[in-house]
Amino acid sequence: MAAIDAHGDDIVLRLEDNERSLMLTVFTDLAELLSEADDGDADRPDSENWEARLGLVDRPRPEDPALLRLLPDVDPDDEERSAEFRRLTEYDLKQAKAHNVRIVLLGLSKSSDITLTHDEVLAWMKGLNDLRLVFAVRLGIDSEEAQEEKYAHREDLSESEDLTLTLYDFLTWIQDRLTTTLLDQAQGDDET
Repeated sequence: MAAIDAHGDDIVLRLEDNERSLMLTVFTDLAELLSEADDGDADRPDSENWEARLGLVDRPRPEDPALLRLLPDVDPDDEERSAEFRRLTEYDLKQAKAHNVRIVLLGLSKSSDITLTHDEVLAWMKGLNDLRLVFAVRLGIDSEEAQEEKYAHREDLSESEDLTLTLYDFLTWIQDRLTTTLLDQAQGDDET
């Protein structure tokens, strides 16, 4: 079973091999989802496409609901305003999310005992949140009521949905423990 403990200024996350392997898989899937959002010249990725990086080209609204949740409209009632905002900000937002996922994948690739600095913990928390948002969309959880409904009728879920909900719970637990440990460290720093 996973464990999270503070060690000095760092936080150590210990995962079982199967937990680590599963997290590597789902975070790799998240990295691929974010890279699928790359638009622009097929011969030139966004990182080499200065027009896209500077917000000079239109960026289509994501069709995948999970990707749209990660890269949302600024104003769902105003398509023009949302398109303009997306054109100016989506590249940076997507890059920041992809950066967080790379930090998580790097940590997961090292060992089952992952030592995280303060900045790495923040990246993990953001990456976990993004992955949980994707799972929530895939499960149809868009409110507390919808989440309670899923849990109340869990026996009616397909095997795939039940596994996704279990993974959602596991990621929520890790995110909560990282947050709590980080806050405990900050409070300890305030007392000294």
